[in-house]
Amino acid sequence: MTTTAPLPILAPPVAPSVPETPAAARVAWRPLLVLAGVVALVHGVSSAWYGAFGDELYFVGAGRHLAGGYADQPPLVPWLAAGLDALAPGNLVVLRLPATLTSAAHVVVAALIAAEMGGRRRAQLLAGAAVAISPFLLATGHLLATSTLDPFLWALLLWLVVRWLRTQHQGRAPLRSVSRPDGLLLAAGLVLAVAMAVKFLVPVLVAGLFVGVLVAGPRRLLGRPLLWVGLVLAAASTVPTLLWQAAHGWPQLRMGEVVAGEGGLTGNRWCFLPYAGWDVGLMPGLVLAGLGLWALLRSDALRPWRAVGIAAVVTTAAMIVAGGRPYYVMGLAAVLVAAGAVALQDRRPARWWGWTVSVPAVVASALVVAVLALPLGPASWRVERGDFLAAGQVGWESLAASTAAAYGALPPEQRAHTAVLAWSYWYAAALDVHGPAVGLPPVYSGHRGYAFLGPPPDSATSALLVGPVEGAAELCRTITPLPPHRDPTANAVINGDVPLALCTLRAPWSASWASVTHMR
Repeated sequence: MTTTAPLPILAPPVAPSVPETPAAARVAWRPLLVLAGVVALVHGVSSAWYGAFGDELYFVGAGRHLAGGYADQPPLVPWLAAGLDALAPGNLVVLRLPATLTSAAHVVVAALIAAEMGGRRRAQLLAGAAVAISPFLLATGHLLATSTLDPFLWALLLWLVVRWLRTQHQGRAPLRSVSRPDGLLLAAGLVLAVAMAVKFLVPVLVAGLFVGVLVAGPRRLLGRPLLWVGLVLAAASTVPTLLWQAAHGWPQLRMGEVVAGEGGLTGNRWCFLPYAGWDVGLMPGLVLAGLGLWALLRSDALRPWRAVGIAAVVTTAAMIVAGGRPYYVMGLAAVLVAAGAVALQDRRPARWWGWTVSVPAVVASALVVAVLALPLGPASWRVERGDFLAAGQVGWESLAASTAAAYGALPPEQRAHTAVLAWSYWYAAALDVHGPAVGLPPVYSGHRGYAFLGPPPDSATSALLVGPVEGAAELCRTITPLPPHRDPTANAVINGDVPLALCTLRAPWSASWASVTHMR
């Protein structure tokens, strides 16, 4: 009789473990909304001080010429500025209301990102406070500018991505299926469309996110149908702007070289990271952003969002290589400081740097940055100390008055055939906005966006030159200097000392306009 060995008991196959989906923390809405309200109040009050910034004047002037695009940017901000100025002419609080609300919302989004990553009340408030007191937001958060709206839209887009990464299905869903969390991807596409109507920078962030997903996953994100629907909608929204650019020789492509050549304003590539660090705030912003980047790239607790950390590195590197300005990456600040605040909540920081994220350090930093960045005190005090933002907000009314006086002093028969030609788009915008009240005719300029608004009519045989108009030697047969504009309260370089001259044209405008047009 033969016996057979008992068969071994085989354990059932074990499915590969799937990391547990992180749980979002409850949002501390009450203190968070109080913080956002304080931010809105600070920027709302600040928006009433000084005057309109040069770029704001340009947005109002350009927006009065409705078009599908402009030489140096998409159309949304000019349209918005012109519409608000028409609603309440000259009212800076109304003009800057979108910036004020956006700055407050930026703080909320930073806290929401922290909550999505599991950050509790303290982490949420720390992230929101870091964004609220960042030097860049405090200095520019009340100005209606692409540099204010664009970072907020980046932060909003990243919040939607962070939320999707948390709420994704744990298994590998069929590529053609649509799940409820995928609605976040469609919403991200809509935010992307708005961002593309504000500034042409957000595709760099999108490319960084694609690289991050390819490297760190989840790659199934790239197979979600609503992701591609959102991207198609965003691309379709740019068609009017692209058609305008194509019809005008793609001037936007030349702006990269122009920005890279303006290193005196924001430093060169070697200064990019230090300047960006100052923009986000040395305490606690830079500390949290550095810790957050490390945690996104290395921490197991924040592993689901590693693609976002890689995207931050790729995006920043691309901006440096392209010669962009440091504040171009301020849209990354919210997600980085949020990750840093979350990384801190369950670990005790080292004593030598832990004080930088304490309440006293945050309060002290807020007070110092407020004094340095907010438009506090007389504008002349800041202008004398080289504050570029303050200098760009004063002196424009006096420039318009001096130009109007020079124009009005011309003999009537000569005045009827004289156009006003401004040196820069800031000059043109200031005269365009403030000029009608003091008797100036329509203003022209060959600089940047104003060049594409067209030349004066050929019936104008002379021009009142405002500033050192580039190409004047080729344009004019004779140039007669006039008493210059001088305003001791304004910045001498920007608009406090402006030469005026009368030019007699060599040829009609239709034949000579190209000699004064440039993007520099």
